[in-house]
Amino acid sequence: MFIPIIISVRGVIFASIIVLSLGIFVTISNSKEKLEYEKASGTIEYYDKEFQNLPTRNKGDFRYLKIDSYPYLFEIYEPNSEPIEKSIDDLMIGDKVDIYYYENSDTRDVGINRFAQFIDKEGEPFFVRNGFQKQLGYVVIGLSVLLNIMAFVLWKKGKLKW
Repeated sequence: MFIPIIISVRGVIFASIIVLSLGIFVTISNSKEKLEYEKASGTIEYYDKEFQNLPTRNKGDFRYLKIDSYPYLFEIYEPNSEPIEKSIDDLMIGDKVDIYYYENSDTRDVGINRFAQFIDKEGEPFFVRNGFQKQLGYVVIGLSVLLNIMAFVLWKKGKLKW
């Protein structure tokens, strides 16, 4: 059965369910406490602003970090860091760090983890991901609710079919 998204309330509801699910996933994935994330501890083997042909955009804003105990390279967007006393740029090759992260299927397929949430050295934070992704999730959830309300109002006015 084909559900026309533009011209029916049912189509709008279907589309908003997909958008709502995405918003909930983004919010939950980025709302955990530090200890709820997976953790890898190890010595930094590679640290630079570039790795092979990466980044493809915003050169200078990314940091690439590889530790000996984790199979994938971490790609960290430095502007996503909350302002703290130490910065990710204070880390050096040979430092022992704890990285808190999560993975998805893209991490394993591409071999790059873009979901580092916290980086600590000797218990002191050097990177704390800001709440942008969590706020984005809330905005997406709000937009899906607003989309449903607008669809029902338009349906009541006779502008949309059920």
